[in-house]
Amino acid sequence: MNLMLRRLFLLIIIVISVISLKAEGEELSVGVTDSPPFIIIENDDISGLTIDLWNVISDSLNVNYHFVQTDYEKVVTNISEGEINISIAPMAISSSHADSTFLTQPFYITSMCVAVEYHNESGFVTIVKNLFSIAFLKTIGLLLFINLFIGTLIWLAERKNNPAFSDKINGIVDGFWWSWVTMTTVGYGDKSPQTKNGKILATIWMLVAILIISGFTATISSELTTKRLQNNVSNFNDLHKMKIGCLEGRNTAIYLDYKHIKYKKYSSFEEAFNALKKGEINAIVDDGATLNYYFNKKEKSLTKNMSLIELPNNKEYYCFMSSQPYLVNKINPYLLSFLESEQWNKLLRKYGLGE
Repeated sequence: MNLMLRRLFLLIIIVISVISLKAEGEELSVGVTDSPPFIIIENDDISGLTIDLWNVISDSLNVNYHFVQTDYEKVVTNISEGEINISIAPMAISSSHADSTFLTQPFYITSMCVAVEYHNESGFVTIVKNLFSIAFLKTIGLLLFINLFIGTLIWLAERKNNPAFSDKINGIVDGFWWSWVTMTTVGYGDKSPQTKNGKILATIWMLVAILIISGFTATISSELTTKRLQNNVSNFNDLHKMKIGCLEGRNTAIYLDYKHIKYKKYSSFEEAFNALKKGEINAIVDDGATLNYYFNKKEKSLTKNMSLIELPNNKEYYCFMSSQPYLVNKINPYLLSFLESEQWNKLLRKYGLGE
């Protein structure tokens, strides 16, 4: 019974879509979303790869249309509620909207890519620069403070009964020396606690110092090698150890959430690229088509000294989306025919996507 009702519902949708499409003077509402190089919206000018593609298809269909700008995350809702008849924004195939929309044949297949800053400096220069970084100097300052604190405590415990620690205020220097030597496990033996309280404190400090020096070593190693590691990205799992950025609301952000990969949200690629240059993030993740556009066609100053790494086995298939199956079925033959033509290859090269 449920199967019959679903088939009846689908038939009603098809009939309605046929009637609406063939109605005299009917204009299609075509949804567009700023997503270079597919759709480029600058002031009132709308251009891009899918705009050129749609112009060819609409001429073949002999239909009138007007563009309606919409947000990427609202496309499915706008289609379901009838605010737009079709979206020509690059929509990735997903099961999340399969119940309420229909997709055309894919017109573009892309891989996810990572944009990283390219470094050609020597290892010695990298080490020197990191030794004088803010993070490194803060770590050294914290260690100095901790050793001064422990040195003061050992001086207070030993100053009256241990000649190795001066009874005067400058004996704090002796305590600081002993604390630093103990932490680094050098152990010169020129000073050692003799009182009961001093030995208890020394035992505790030795155990704590092992943990501190281990953590310090790990932190320094991380700081000194971060810039070299950030270019070593081969799959999505490598992104877990990096500070990455992504544009909010895009397919890539949804996929990163699915993979439980933390990222910083940006509202534009310009903002994300500037953050990468400033070192706020190690990489930008997005689809290869968009990143290639910025590397090859857009302002190249944004991507100066940056390189692009393709992540294997992460394909996205871009389609048009509509709630009208009849319209989708009418588009598919013209779409497939055009994708096999040399004119399509020329369009790809025009937007920096050709081989």
